[in-house]
Amino acid sequence: MSDSFKPPIPLNDDMRRTRIVATIGPASCDEQSLRTMIQAGLDVARLNYSHGDDEWRAEVTKRIRRIADEYGIHIGIMADLPGPKLRLGRFEGTFHLSAGEYVMLRCGEIEGHADSSSLPVEYEGLAEEIRPGDPVLLSDGLIQLEVEECNELIVKCRIIEGGQITQRKGINVPGTIVKLPAVGPRDEEALNHAIDLDVEFIAVSYVRNEEDITPARRILQERGSKAWIVSKIEHPSALESLNGIIEASDAVMVARGDLGVEIPPEDVPMAQDKIVKAARKRGLPVIVATQMLESMVTNPRPTRAEVADIANAIRHGATAVMLSAETASGAYPVDSLLTMLRVTRRADLEWDGLTRPTDAKLLLTRAVAHAGVTLAETSSADRILVATKYGNAARLVAAHSTKIPITAVTNNPSVARRVMLLPGVDAVVCEELERGSSTMRLAIKTIFENGRLKENDRVVAISGSPKAMSGATSTARLYRVAEDGSVAGDE
Repeated sequence: MSDSFKPPIPLNDDMRRTRIVATIGPASCDEQSLRTMIQAGLDVARLNYSHGDDEWRAEVTKRIRRIADEYGIHIGIMADLPGPKLRLGRFEGTFHLSAGEYVMLRCGEIEGHADSSSLPVEYEGLAEEIRPGDPVLLSDGLIQLEVEECNELIVKCRIIEGGQITQRKGINVPGTIVKLPAVGPRDEEALNHAIDLDVEFIAVSYVRNEEDITPARRILQERGSKAWIVSKIEHPSALESLNGIIEASDAVMVARGDLGVEIPPEDVPMAQDKIVKAARKRGLPVIVATQMLESMVTNPRPTRAEVADIANAIRHGATAVMLSAETASGAYPVDSLLTMLRVTRRADLEWDGLTRPTDAKLLLTRAVAHAGVTLAETSSADRILVATKYGNAARLVAAHSTKIPITAVTNNPSVARRVMLLPGVDAVVCEELERGSSTMRLAIKTIFENGRLKENDRVVAISGSPKAMSGATSTARLYRVAEDGSVAGDE
């Protein structure tokens, strides 16, 4: 990409509904790459706690916050916990595993010697939990092994399909329930570090049932954090416990990498649709992830199949799409994000109303949100404003899939960053006055001055009472904007 490229800052891009989550890594953490990505349309930056160190993550977080503040926009940050994911240990070099040969997996070694015939594995219990004949998949299923024998901490495997292997690659054992805790000591350490960084989202990896979310929720509550929990659906057990998981979550992610290894690849599209529909029915944002633009890790242009995959995910209800290696370690991180932006914008043009949150929690807020959206659509309003203390009211309004732009009104900058995961929502940070109506009038004035409202625009304001954000959501009013940005009167 040309060094002179300067995309417009999307301060007025109200109609972009599909949110873009991008993983930040060595390829994209520098000042210029982050600046360009934020200018172009990055909504949520993902930090993968399976790689890198805490000092680096803290520095990147500060950099993202500073750049976003310079542009006067909001960028959410997601901390993705390692989870009970089996991984190879740390080692130097790259090795080729050849089909027909044998490789020894040395269990319980966080780091150590490696070559084409012997590899360290972090998890000590693996040798006890698998049996001869079981498949073992490495590197998202690209390398296939078959267990020959298990002897204490050594698993001897025959290489069925070979390939290049490096440190920290994932290990999958389809059909075997690994006894690792969903949130183990390493995850707790990562979670506490993420809370210290005041991130907006915590992604819990390899969720198998609703109980797997409980430890993370408990730690967040104990620490006073309001970060949303994003449950990653990537294990067959999660599909069986889907309703319970969604009920316990704030958002969900269709993590197709591990899911596509754990279940037959041909079943993944149906599983994706099932997850998306269940999440939308309950009013939750849902992210589709993994290999969205995989070819752009090494190539400057996507394949037609990748573009179609993204567009279909959006048509079927996904509210966000995520880039992984494309932006973390690929050769074209900025171009990958710009490509995703173009594809999502084009898909959004064909967007139509989808499932409304018929099973969402917070019954009163849901009812007022429904009434407010109905009022806005009936009156042909130009914008919906929704006062929100933690982001939940904004989430329920966004879940109604209206084509009218939505602005979340909050007095908390962290909440303003959090709602960037919601479709068609932007945010304004506004002082909370004594009366809800006064706060919403102030918000209208602020948005008018920012150029997102004009004279005679109609605005539906959804707020709490007696205070807009801290009061219970109970009121929907229709306003008309005056020449100076004040409210000309109720309608």
